[in-house]
Amino acid sequence: MQISLQRGCPACEGFPCADPAECLYFLTSRPWADCVKCEGSGWAGEECGSLQVFCSFCNGSGLNEFTPGEITDDEISKGAKERHAAYVAKLSAMVNQSPARLAVAA
Repeated sequence: MQISLQRGCPACEGFPCADPAECLYFLTSRPWADCVKCEGSGWAGEECGSLQVFCSFCNGSGLNEFTPGEITDDEISKGAKERHAAYVAKLSAMVNQSPARLAVAA
């Protein structure tokens, strides 16, 4: 049995990400805070199987998406803000490297 430690895109879990621009919008359109299951660590808990490395609730990102108004800025930890900024920066770089999409007008 083989376990892959590469998690891929934090939004879609793709590796490589199929649409970085869509994932970037997904990550920036709502507030993100520490995962309610792993408390932001990203690691699977002791109740999980021995082959599960990352939290299945947040897929190892340590972040959960909240709807606007469901959480206030002061409830979001400094670590969650830093992790979110790192994911957004990573996807922003991917968007800049990906070829532009073509649209056909009717």
